[in-house]
Parts: sequence; C-alpha cells; structure tokens
Amino acid sequence: MAEVEILFHCFYIQMGLMKGHPVLSIRWPLTPMPEREVGDAYGGRVFNLGSTNTLLIRDGDVNIVVDPGIIQLGRYGAFQLRLAEFGLKPEDIDIVVNTHCHYDHVECNYLFRGRRLIVHERETEYCRRLYWPEYYEAYMGIMDVEEISGPYKISENVRILETPGHTPGSISVLAETRNGLVACVGDAVIVKEDLQLMRPPQVVTLNVSPEMAVESVKKIISLKPSTVIPGHDAPFQP
Repeated sequence: MAEVEILFHCFYIQMGLMKGHPVLSIRWPLTPMPEREVGDAYGGRVFNLGSTNTLLIRDGDVNIVVDPGIIQLGRYGAFQLRLAEFGLKPEDIDIVVNTHCHYDHVECNYLFRGRRLIVHERETEYCRRLYWPEYYEAYMGIMDVEEISGPYKISENVRILETPGHTPGSISVLAETRNGLVACVGDAVIVKEDLQLMRPPQVVTLNVSPEMAVESVKKIISLKPSTVIPGHDAPFQP
C-alpha cells in the first residue's frame, strides 16, 4: 500500500497596496475563500502569494512528489529540510507529478531537474500559451517530461485520472493506502465546498471549462475516496 504525506500545507496571502506600500495580508489555508471586497477596497491593486498542497507519496521504493509548489519553498531551503524529516534528499525523488501547470504547482520542479515529470499532454502547450515559452522551459522543460493521456499507472498502488476543466490537462493522483483511496486532486477541487456543492473550482484564474470541471468533480465523487486532498484546502472525508 502507498503512503501519502503532506509536505507543505497550502497557504494563500493576499496583499493590498496603498501608494505603493503593502497594507493588508490575509492568510487563507481553508474554506471559505477571501471575500471579493478585499480587492475592491484597494481599487484592484492587490496581488497574491500562495502555494498548493505539496504531497509526498511513497509506494514501495518509489518516491513521488505531487505539485512541488512555489519557488520560494526551495529557494530558502524549506523544501530540502522538509524532505530530510522523511530521511530523503531531492535526489531521492524518483517521479514528480504536476496536476496542472499553474505557477503555484510547478515552480519548485527545479529542485528535481532531470527527474521524470508526469504531466498531461494538453498541459504543456497550455503552459507555453498561459505564461511564455521560456517559463515552460525553466520549470518543466528541465525535467524528463513524460506527457500522458488517459488512465495511467505510476506504480503498483498509484495511478492518474484525467480531471480537466480547471485547465485543459488537469489530472488527479489516486493512491491506494491502508486507510482507503486517497484522491490528490490538485485544483480540480480547490476548496472542499467545490466538491460538496458539485461546482466548478472557485478561483481567481478562470476555469477553461466550468462544465467540464463539474464533470471532473462528479468523476472524483464516483470513486468514493476515503480522503480527498484538494489544491488549497485541508484534506477531508467526502
């Protein structure tokens, strides 16, 4: 059976600017999301710093990192120290999975340069268009990229499920554990209310297909997972 650990719990900080000075900070690790009035209060002069749930999945002798998160986690050494708590170094990670290409999920890929990266085939071109070609090369092209499509088995107890809608190639990682199926769904479910209300993920960035996103939520529910780990909320039992 696989073991799933949260290396980094999601965090979300929103800053407002007044005459160039940062004046507001909201930490958001859980539902509900911040009220939209926050942006209104500062005339739209707001920006966000946030990172997703970053996961370590160990299946036998295979070590998998799902969604490494923002670059600061590695730049200041937090990622390396966190891995050390499990007796691991970056070079001990065999496979990285990006559930999708948004910056808060991929930037710490650089710690695993040359390692195998699993990403959906529709996501790589989307990344080049969403940001710019050099961004893709900096954070994904440095890996041994394996573009996948359809159901995919990573290891004996870990597999991939297509869950598009948030982005064209969003995927989820499913791990069979002693406590049942753990669904690591990235931003197919951003906060638990997305699944509970069967709605498209509630985000700042527009979903590419809200209708497809709802179908992906239904697909996740149909699996009857014991635990769902969303992109930006605490794990929960559906």
